[in-house]
Amino acid sequence: MTGSIRARLIVSLAASAAIVMTLGAVLTVALTSHFISQRIDARLTETASRATALLTASDTATLSPDLSAILSSDLTGVMALDGGELVHTAQLTDVDAEMLAAVTSRDPVAVGDYRAVAVSLDAGSLLFESASEDPTPVRHLVLALDTTAREGIITSITTAAVISVGAALVILILVAVVIVTRGLRPLSTMADRAAALAGGDQTTRLPVGERDDPSIARLATTVNAAFDAQEDAQNRVRSFVADASHELRSPLTTATGWVDLFLQGGVTTRDSLNDAMGRVATQLHRMRQLIEELATLARTDAGRPLDQSPVDLGPLTREVVTDMRIAHPTRDIRLAPDGAEPALVLGDQARLAQVLRNLVGNAVSHTPADAAITVARSSHGGRHRIQVADTGPGIPAEHLPHLFERFWRADSSRTTATAGFGLGLAIAQSLVEAHGGTITVSSSGERGTVFVVILPALRTPAP
Repeated sequence: MTGSIRARLIVSLAASAAIVMTLGAVLTVALTSHFISQRIDARLTETASRATALLTASDTATLSPDLSAILSSDLTGVMALDGGELVHTAQLTDVDAEMLAAVTSRDPVAVGDYRAVAVSLDAGSLLFESASEDPTPVRHLVLALDTTAREGIITSITTAAVISVGAALVILILVAVVIVTRGLRPLSTMADRAAALAGGDQTTRLPVGERDDPSIARLATTVNAAFDAQEDAQNRVRSFVADASHELRSPLTTATGWVDLFLQGGVTTRDSLNDAMGRVATQLHRMRQLIEELATLARTDAGRPLDQSPVDLGPLTREVVTDMRIAHPTRDIRLAPDGAEPALVLGDQARLAQVLRNLVGNAVSHTPADAAITVARSSHGGRHRIQVADTGPGIPAEHLPHLFERFWRADSSRTTATAGFGLGLAIAQSLVEAHGGTITVSSSGERGTVFVVILPALRTPAP
């Protein structure tokens, strides 16, 4: 994987650099060529102006020393009659002279290996002294400059640019290989560590170096957090399975013992048989209760959707309190006045009732018989609040963070013989959170324990 990333990065860098450097070289050659052409054109234009001025100064001029000087050195000249007949050339071959004789442009133009410009003879005439007695009048003068040297300069610059681009590209690729390899080294290490994790080493974590790229360090930190969460989840599952097995084993062992006693003939009377079957039924009921609680937790953990319908917490609270009073007639279970206005939430009425039953049942199971239990409901700021408070001995502060953990039970004065499996509060928390609410607990020796459930109110459309 890192090899593929490294190759793609190097190829991308090399391609980008090659494009940029090639464009730079092309632009350099083009600007140089344009600059040299402008220099040649300027020289031709200046020479043509001087020749025109010289001819204008004299009404009739022969090929004077001044004009000869203009046509000397690398500057060449062509003179032709009006009909295009070639009269005189300087430093030109016959073929080049014929091509240049046809130039009539007052601005420099390219002709073969030359740049040429025509000189106007309208203001004066030029006489060419030939072997005949009468001089030949010239109406057409062309000045030209050989551009072979220019082409050589441009070729040299182009060659140098190509060599420079190639060398720079090779150096850049080598540097990119080193830099990208060093930069991706943490990813290679991460891949090795990840392979070790996949192989079963759950203690291995990705390295996080202070000098690493912030993005790579963040990636490693995030992946390590995911591995930690996965390990914690696996540990929780193993603990959950172990606790569930232990809780199921106890009633199963008891029920199996009574059945074995009956099969071995240890139950001989009708009363003892009824007693044995009653004990077996009690243990089976405990097993069924535990299985139902585990199923509830499994459904909420899996995120299965709950029923979504308007639920009025007022009647629901009164119904649950009434049922708990009947189930526990000796306990002081109170319902605080809550007013007549409806308290609507969107949710599953049966599951919300289960939350209240679990909270009240938890208070009944973990407080003395003379402790009072009060259920109160209120609404504020678009939220509905249900409070279950008791006047029991309270819960030690070190136990409060563990109350909603599954199968967690404390050995305290609040624990009684009627305590359950340690799943009631965990189920209540899961159901409340599935409804988009929160559940909290506070406790002290002076005022007992208070559980508070807050649920979002159902927004009704304005009339």
